[in-house]
Amino acid sequence: MKAEQLALYESRVSPEYIVTQSNSLIETPQNLTLQEKRIILTLASLVQPGDNNFRIHRIKVKDLADIIGIKEKNFYSKVEDVVAKLQNKTLSIENERSKLNMHWLSSSEYFKGQGYVELEFSEKLRPFLLELKQSYTPFKLRNVLGLRSEYYIRIYELLKQYEKVKKRVFSLEELKFNLNIPPNKYEQYSHLKNRIILKAQVELRENTDLMFDFEEQKKGRKVVGIAFFIKKNRKILKEVLEKESPDSTPAELLIRFGIRPDKAREMVKLYSEDHIRSNIRYILDNKQHEDIDNISGYIIAAIEDDYASVENKPSPIEPNKETLSLELLNDWMVKKYHRSTEVVTTFLLEEHVLSFLIQNGADEQEAKDFWKEHTEEIKRMVKEIVQSNRNRSGSKKKR
Repeated sequence: MKAEQLALYESRVSPEYIVTQSNSLIETPQNLTLQEKRIILTLASLVQPGDNNFRIHRIKVKDLADIIGIKEKNFYSKVEDVVAKLQNKTLSIENERSKLNMHWLSSSEYFKGQGYVELEFSEKLRPFLLELKQSYTPFKLRNVLGLRSEYYIRIYELLKQYEKVKKRVFSLEELKFNLNIPPNKYEQYSHLKNRIILKAQVELRENTDLMFDFEEQKKGRKVVGIAFFIKKNRKILKEVLEKESPDSTPAELLIRFGIRPDKAREMVKLYSEDHIRSNIRYILDNKQHEDIDNISGYIIAAIEDDYASVENKPSPIEPNKETLSLELLNDWMVKKYHRSTEVVTTFLLEEHVLSFLIQNGADEQEAKDFWKEHTEEIKRMVKEIVQSNRNRSGSKKKR
């Protein structure tokens, strides 16, 4: 283990920090309670963009109790119990090549009578939380801390991942799999709808930067899937911005927009208060609050390059687009459907393909044109993938 990983940091937790996870981690079922999930996301929010290794984070027990919602007077023993159970929790991330089994935490140490706990992520989580360059989803920790069920948090993560696509479709089997709901639980769709989906719809609208409507996908009279239509929650975004007190110091403003305290202190030493405030305002005005949860990088760049200066305002840059190809799509489908042994319905396949293409740089019309042109070939490819999975599954049973 590298020495840097062993470095110990006194960590201040804040709902304004940014959680950044790989999409493959978001897609993985997670057997965590609500409080355990809050701890994992809080710890993820302490991973800094420049980190090369995981750090051991020393966190005040009172701060951790507050942020994960433990209100009892004996919060010390409650936090100790939650951390101890989390230490034993595992997750599995599977692709076509391997199945990785690991613990969430490589270590957790509770210091009795000293008021703090030390937590460290498993090193095997490195590809999913550290040095992410593509296929990741960021959001402010504040968006999930107010949600009162681990199911609602998972729905938020799964929809946040597709925020730019504005739509995500699941078969009921896929949704239950992603939410880690056992097959024999909520067997009736009405129970799943009333106890999870409708309640999540209210919770996300009241607490997060996302809202959603949904449409039931039917085969005959039976509901077989759900299409979620994802929208920005302008009310929450407006409230977040209105809380930016004009009396806040430059350092407080930078931290509030997700910039880590050490980086904020460094910038305050290098730049004047007017320079910092004018560039923050420039980004807020020009981004129109569209990327409020991923805005820290824009603000750092604006301050360092002085975007607010008329002479230095950067020209808009067109985003790069990956070349659309059946080869690229096939590679993705092999990973997407590596578990599937049942026929993938055309409506579900279309939604998955369109979402993938849009996430990889195509606009909506380009994605639709690509699907229309290659529908039969795409259906044939996924049929071959499913058949291969069946053959492999049959071979395993014979052994």
